[in-house]
Amino acid sequence: MPAKKRLTNIANGLCGSFISRNNDLDGYWAIGKLRSLADQHGQATVVLDLLTSSTQPSSAQCSDVFERYCRLLATLAECSRIPFADITVARIALDFAPPPWPRASYYKLQWGDQFTVTVTIEADGRAMGMARDTGYCRPHDAARKKNLLIS
Repeated sequence: MPAKKRLTNIANGLCGSFISRNNDLDGYWAIGKLRSLADQHGQATVVLDLLTSSTQPSSAQCSDVFERYCRLLATLAECSRIPFADITVARIALDFAPPPWPRASYYKLQWGDQFTVTVTIEADGRAMGMARDTGYCRPHDAARKKNLLIS
């Protein structure tokens, strides 16, 4: 049975990479694009299942994200000496309406709204690793981005 700490290390690696500004989807920050997807469907959450390459709400535009994070999951599992076939759950959940957390005031127009990312990795149903991180984002707006680049 894989040790919980090794699964938590895999979850931390996926979470840190996913929340990074280098998480790119079609040239834009993936979390902003996923925020737009949630808004389009009137939902506060987006869940990506890395093992089935499915999203809730469903979207075909996430294939690059799945490919990148499935490869990273396989690499991290190998480094942790956990057979990829033993992993039964690999899920990334984004909550765009989390309970507010205490923070000094911030410029919401610049930073956007709070969000949380939770990565869950399970192996053989007996062990689970979880990692969570938080940040701020706005929905993706290609027109706004274009205006910023022109000025």
